[in-house]
Amino acid sequence: MGKLLEKESVFNLNDFVSAEEAETINLVNSLIETRKRLNLTQREVAKRANITQGQLSRIENFECIPNLETIYKITHCLDKKLVLV
Repeated sequence: MGKLLEKESVFNLNDFVSAEEAETINLVNSLIETRKRLNLTQREVAKRANITQGQLSRIENFECIPNLETIYKITHCLDKKLVLV
């Protein structure tokens, strides 16, 4: 029989993706958490950001990588600032 993972086992994202991809994943996860904390649906955020709900869904499901303009639109409608360093 297969061995179950111990509770202490934790995967490090950087073991599987590049640093740039990890930053994108963390950004998208942060946007999802903010949207949910504000009790907004994908449809509501998409309308405010002037994108389609399908496009937002693909972003949240990591099926596409949003461009900077789209990220700005989403962060702006979630009352967040996008700071590039």
